[in-house]
Amino acid sequence: MSVLLLPGAVSGCAADRTASDASTASADAITGARGAGPSGGAGPAAVVCAKDAKAVVVPKEFPAGATLPQGYVVTNVEVRSGSRIVVTAVSPKEFRTTLSDMQRIFSANGWTMSQGEGEADDAESNFSGNGVTGRWALRGIDQCQGNTSVSLVTGPAAPGPSALVSS
Repeated sequence: MSVLLLPGAVSGCAADRTASDASTASADAITGARGAGPSGGAGPAAVVCAKDAKAVVVPKEFPAGATLPQGYVVTNVEVRSGSRIVVTAVSPKEFRTTLSDMQRIFSANGWTMSQGEGEADDAESNFSGNGVTGRWALRGIDQCQGNTSVSLVTGPAAPGPSALVSS
């Protein structure tokens, strides 16, 4: 079972709320990618394939090292309290290639990945480094053959252990 589907399992300390927020944001984006969520409104975005995606501007506050690989289209950005930024994107590549891209680029940009898990067509991982902590989630898009939904949340790293790790 995916950690993203169990945000209530996170304890209530301030650092853990970041993990819950990341899980909720990722789960919302993933639900929208599967087409199960409502279209429009405050809920998950409607399914969009890479060929039809309209890029939005990523705020300058978004960590440069967390940029997505070439060709991925950022379709939604939310700036939240606590300097957290949630990004939703679509990859024009199939799931396994997208997963490999994300692992490669995040490692190359100085991030340490942890608490990752994957299944046949979805994967999640925490990441930290460069004064930032976050979580990304990937999921194949059934309605767009060969495309993958990408969602991630970033926020400032808390002092001490990673802000996304329960104590």
